[in-house]
Amino acid sequence: MYGNILINIWKKVTAKKEKLKNMERNVLNDVKKKAVSLLSGGLDSTLATKIVLEQKIEVIAVNYLTPFCRCNRLKGCKSVAKKMVDQFGIKIKMQYLGEEFLQILKNPKYGYGKNLNPCIDCRILMLKRAKKFMEEVGADFIVTGEVLGQRPKSQYLKALKLIEKEAGVEGLVLRPLSAKILPLSIPRPFKNFYL
Repeated sequence: MYGNILINIWKKVTAKKEKLKNMERNVLNDVKKKAVSLLSGGLDSTLATKIVLEQKIEVIAVNYLTPFCRCNRLKGCKSVAKKMVDQFGIKIKMQYLGEEFLQILKNPKYGYGKNLNPCIDCRILMLKRAKKFMEEVGADFIVTGEVLGQRPKSQYLKALKLIEKEAGVEGLVLRPLSAKILPLSIPRPFKNFYL
């Protein structure tokens, strides 16, 4: 008897939640959105960018270069990123992380990852820069190719939240490759990110 009552209540609550979700989707789908995508030229950031583009969201890519980057127009991540944006038909802004990056490398607030790599501090810098660029171009959110659990130093839930907070972009980062397993972010209800 109580089991049937609980099942009926659960069905009603689930139906109401689904109805609200559908209403929210319809409203948000009618709004034109714009995103800044951190595009390294690697597979993850390329896939993340493509997923957002398939949602009919305008994307502008940003690619960061450091003093240690040996990329050029002919080879390396810069050239791959350029090929991807040409293929996607979107714009890209190349940004140099010179002195800021070197200062982080000398004394990272959150320590080093493997091979003296200041992972968390570097991501904070990139997202701070992306936020500034997002504001300049009138974008609504930031896209990254980060995959929860892929990098032990910077891609676990606590680190992702810390990075967003320190960069001042809490809730504004969409990680499409992990969207189903991460907490809801502001941009995620757009289009099919509920799936």
